[in-house]
Order: sequence, then structure tokens, then C-alpha cells
Amino acid sequence: MVSVSRSGLLALLADELDAARAQLDALGLALADDAELAHRHLIELQALDHAGQRCAAIAVILRADDSHAATLDAPLESIAARLGR
Repeated sequence: MVSVSRSGLLALLADELDAARAQLDALGLALADDAELAHRHLIELQALDHAGQRCAAIAVILRADDSHAATLDAPLESIAARLGR
């Protein structure tokens, strides 16, 4: 097993969150291409977008030199609130 530093592990996890966001974005775009489906499932498509935004915000926190400060600056209120803004 390869030994990875804590910062290296956090960077790898952030990369995984970026990959998950890209998949969510691609799925959302594919589904939104169908106007009828998009109209019927607007709330669900918004939830996909929100999940992607959460992934991106957490990735930023994981990469930050000061994770506490990055948490306070998180662009999504739900993350900052849960993590103790």
C-alpha cells in the first residue's frame, strides 16, 4: 500500500468530488436536453445542480490551507451552517 500524506489524501478526495460534480453536470445537461422531461422534473434537476455545487464547495475546503476559513467562506449557506459558520 502506498503511503499518502494527509494533504495528499485531501487533494485526492477533492479530485474525486470534482469528478463527481462533472458527472452530475453531464447528467443534468443530458436530462435538460429533453424539454418535456426537464419541465416535469425541474425540482430534481435543480437538486442535481445543488449536489454538484456542494461537491465543488467541499473540494475547495479540502484543498484550502486554512480549512476553517474556507468553511466560513463556503458559497453554499447549507455547508457553512452545518460546519459552524
